[in-house]
Amino acid sequence: MIKNFAKYLQNIPNLPEIILELDSFRKSKNRNFKQLAMIIKNDKNLHLDILKIMDFQIFDFFNKPKNIQNFISITSLEFVCALATSLCFCRSIKTNLFSYAVTFDDFLYSNTLSMLIVEMWLKNSDKKLKDELLIPAFLQDLAKPLISKAISEHKLTEQFLSEINNSNMSKAEEKFIGFNAQRISSNILKNWGLSHNIIFPILFSKDLKNCPNEFRLKALILDIVTLVSNLREPLLESNIKKAINEIELFGLDSNGFITTISNINDNIKSNS
Repeated sequence: MIKNFAKYLQNIPNLPEIILELDSFRKSKNRNFKQLAMIIKNDKNLHLDILKIMDFQIFDFFNKPKNIQNFISITSLEFVCALATSLCFCRSIKTNLFSYAVTFDDFLYSNTLSMLIVEMWLKNSDKKLKDELLIPAFLQDLAKPLISKAISEHKLTEQFLSEINNSNMSKAEEKFIGFNAQRISSNILKNWGLSHNIIFPILFSKDLKNCPNEFRLKALILDIVTLVSNLREPLLESNIKKAINEIELFGLDSNGFITTISNINDNIKSNS
């Protein structure tokens, strides 16, 4: 196990001002898509990331132009605002995903997929819960670049990947770092002063038995979503089946979830 991982958390930068601008927009009662589009376009890197994400095959624009207005219309204002906010958080941490054998685009895809599953699965059953889980769904893997950096600098990448293949990603992280990505991500978000409503569901998503009751449903949903949007194997059929079993075990809406995954897979096929 890497014993000096704490040093990788010492130089986390302060959040960019655009985070405050997006948060102010989110809380506004008179918000509209034009305001959000302007905020996004005023930040070149954020705009480029959003444009890249709009090209992901999980989205169906129904032959409409791929712009922010239409992106909002096929998802929601809350989705795009949460996506923009989450991207700004992620961009505050230097990207290194070598030890997971994936690219930054894979990272964006996996996290965006997590958000999209939350958006589509919960939008008709519990909009408030859906809106509260969009940002945590994207940010629960926030720490993976730091974990990857530590693993690669200690020349443990080959062993780490072998452990992932033999067990799972979360257990491999715990074996090599001492904590899983969700635990470390929640610690970073705590240092940035984020709400418990974001931090606790992430913190306990891999530790449901110790999760406070008021956050257990959120933590459970995040665990299910991250299983399906697995960074290395998103939408793997065996993981989808595991997720459905978990959903039915806890009495959640399996029909809505199955429909969501089916619709996303249809989008991928139609865009291929």
